[in-house]
Amino acid sequence: MMKWWMQPRVRRGLALSAIVLSAGGLILHRAPAAAQSNGGTSGPAIVGVAQGGTFSGQGAHGTIAFTQTRVLAGTPQHVYAEIDFEADEAAQAKERAPVSLAVVLDTSGSMSGDKIDQAKSAVLKLIANMRDDDQIAFIRYSDSHDVIQPLARLGDVRQNLNRRIQELQADGGTMIAPALAEGKRVLEEAKKDRVRRIVLASDGLDGTKAQSQAFARQAFEEGITVSSLGIGLDFDENYMGGVATSGHGNFAFVKDGSSLTTFLNQELVEASNTTISGSKVTLHVPAGMRFSDAQGADAVQNGQDVTLNIGSLFSGDTRRVVVDFEVQANADQTYTMAADVDWTLVKGERRVSANDVKLELRGTSDSRTAQQSQNGAIFANATSVFASKRQLDAAEAYAKGDNKRAQEIVDDNIRNLAAAASAAPAPEAAAMQRQIVSYKTDKDEFNQAGAGSDRGKAAAKSAVSKNIGNLKRGAF
Repeated sequence: MMKWWMQPRVRRGLALSAIVLSAGGLILHRAPAAAQSNGGTSGPAIVGVAQGGTFSGQGAHGTIAFTQTRVLAGTPQHVYAEIDFEADEAAQAKERAPVSLAVVLDTSGSMSGDKIDQAKSAVLKLIANMRDDDQIAFIRYSDSHDVIQPLARLGDVRQNLNRRIQELQADGGTMIAPALAEGKRVLEEAKKDRVRRIVLASDGLDGTKAQSQAFARQAFEEGITVSSLGIGLDFDENYMGGVATSGHGNFAFVKDGSSLTTFLNQELVEASNTTISGSKVTLHVPAGMRFSDAQGADAVQNGQDVTLNIGSLFSGDTRRVVVDFEVQANADQTYTMAADVDWTLVKGERRVSANDVKLELRGTSDSRTAQQSQNGAIFANATSVFASKRQLDAAEAYAKGDNKRAQEIVDDNIRNLAAAASAAPAPEAAAMQRQIVSYKTDKDEFNQAGAGSDRGKAAAKSAVSKNIGNLKRGAF
């Protein structure tokens, strides 16, 4: 019987998902379990092994590993590395991180009625849950924007800000990008030892998608997280989801303004419990390997070095990064890739480094040896991530009325996930089965609901929200 990864249909589907299998099969390997944090300040514990490596230091730990340790010689192929970066659990409420939060709220005419009333109520509850020493800024926007509250210590402005929020009215059109840029500008005034976060909420869309995503990306580069929330069914989920992806924050949609309270509270909880900022991994890619793509982090390439900027993590948070390389090896050729990891402790702004994590990849002319070294766990995760990337394409095609294209992508995703699940360990296989069920639901909704209907809009927005979450954390 032909192996699943050798079947032409599977190979074509995985190529579409940016997962390309070699003629001898993709060879997989699972990294060893992460080492425990040393909990002290004397420096990180490093474990370097041929298959992959673990790292740990004060406040964080994680693993870095290739999906394979052997590649079939003479065949160009894609190899994947998975990075799992975890912030250590910290006792909450001991010393909560100082927060600087900018709320950027849509007050356009489409928000009139219950939406604006519910949004104002949600912001007032957020303010009630914040501490006096937290900092807040509030920007409202329609076809223009106003800084209702410049960045200030909340205890000094709480009463006046509550009154000004209660006076807000909904009117005018929608212009998101300038307001988002203003939110970025006001948070640049906050000290770098504070957790800085923008929360953007909108029920509409405009023509500034590229600008808004660029502002969110710039904010992230400066240490500011940007989250976004779409209210109702008429906003552009690809716009708002792209802002959250560029800003490395959260994205969600709610059918009405009342659920904004839950989203804002989540943002405050995550910001308050942030323990790690500026986390990054630098991969020293050996000559003969070529960096292709990364999901879950912003990648910056400088020669053969690739720096993956992951950003901030709250207590117990885990970020997953999947990196795609192109490689062709000769028999018995060895590629050694070193990795440096570093992050900043939010309390005290102390930088922690973990260097000299090493990974090895070797060529072999024996396909049996290559096949016997398989482990489906990391490949399952890579398949899951790239399927989510493609599912976003499906949702966008559906929203534009190209249901045929959307169905083709969903069908490819389901086939690829089922194939990878058949070779994956039980936990990963179970997660992939949940992802398959979710995609079958998407397919049914896309088939049964018109793209312009309320049901169709909700289906597309739900798919975008779930799959954006899966790009950086397991969401299934």
